[in-house]
Amino acid sequence: MKIYLRLLSYFFIICLGFTFVYPRVLYALENDNSVFIRKVAKAYTKKFCNAVGFGLSKESAMNFSFEENKKVYENRKEMEKVNKELLAEEIAYSVIEKCGYPLNLSGEEDILEFKNYYLSKDKQSAIKQK
Repeated sequence: MKIYLRLLSYFFIICLGFTFVYPRVLYALENDNSVFIRKVAKAYTKKFCNAVGFGLSKESAMNFSFEENKKVYENRKEMEKVNKELLAEEIAYSVIEKCGYPLNLSGEEDILEFKNYYLSKDKQSAIKQK
């Protein structure tokens, strides 16, 4: 009986150790990626809002911001690993929050529309590069 208790205790300690080690590694990897996503989204938002401030239409500002951000981040290896869906969502939230009011953009519907438009621009850009 004592042997089973010791084995069970040993097994419990090993499992407990794995529980605390691996989530930290995954969280650290996710955290690094999310920091990069926020950085790219912030740069895009700044370009987009400035373009709107200079009088460009929403479409023109989106095209300008996309192309400028693409030039800045195209050689960064982190960009290859970025989840495009998460990036588009972060950009959409950021743009709507920072300068959505003058363009009459607000709410989940506009965020989804902006996200989808960004993703379509990304697909078009990928097709052009090939």
